[in-house]
Amino acid sequence: MRKSSTNIGIIGFLEKIIRVHPLVYWVLRSLIRYTNIFEKDFDGLKKIYLKNNINIIDVGASDGLAVKFFLNNFSVNKVICFEPYKVFINILKKQKKVIVKPFAIGNSNIKTKIFFPRYKFFNKNLDLMTYAHYDHSLMQHFIKDFKFRSNLSIGSGYLKIKKIKKLSHKIDLIKIDTNGYELNVIKGLYNIINKDRPALIVEINKDREIIANLLKNMGYVGYYYSVKLNKFTKKMDVNCTNKYFLQKKHLNYIK
Repeated sequence: MRKSSTNIGIIGFLEKIIRVHPLVYWVLRSLIRYTNIFEKDFDGLKKIYLKNNINIIDVGASDGLAVKFFLNNFSVNKVICFEPYKVFINILKKQKKVIVKPFAIGNSNIKTKIFFPRYKFFNKNLDLMTYAHYDHSLMQHFIKDFKFRSNLSIGSGYLKIKKIKKLSHKIDLIKIDTNGYELNVIKGLYNIINKDRPALIVEINKDREIIANLLKNMGYVGYYYSVKLNKFTKKMDVNCTNKYFLQKKHLNYIK
């Protein structure tokens, strides 16, 4: 397993930049794709047991920052990316060992409306799809402190969502970052999770206790990774953006 360092706070820094000026954010995020920088609590993945030649599901793969982290730090067979946005799909297809599925995951096969920040530059729209959300009111709250509001609006579109009953690969790790839709994603992957019992790393949101109870029925225990303490803990600290759900087989090999 190759080691790398994760820059502390870089994603949080980008969150602030987006509110200053989205063009600066876009340039910085594009440059970060050529580094090994990602969310700091992802370093917890280096503390659990994952075999060689693993298969990963990345739901909400976006522009591939997590994919880059996986490929740089683990022995990977395939990363199966579920990402419906065309610009991100084209970026992901350039990565090695990546399979792109151009749709979202949910508990049923539907189309649903999403909302995202949209800036207008010289009669062209810059849609910040990294921050797309399923709830219009929450999107209004998210952009309320953005700068340059005269050029800002809320764009919308429709996503194709599918429930995944099976895959051709046995899955070892699932990462989910879908801006509040995580519970529905887990329900949509329930059969695969129940069969393969992979490690999960899930973005923290209002449904985290419901998610914990759902996964508990399959033998999962929830943890946060403390960067400061360099270990897993049951208590969430201010730097945690994700929650781990692990089986005993993952914990037995923690160093």
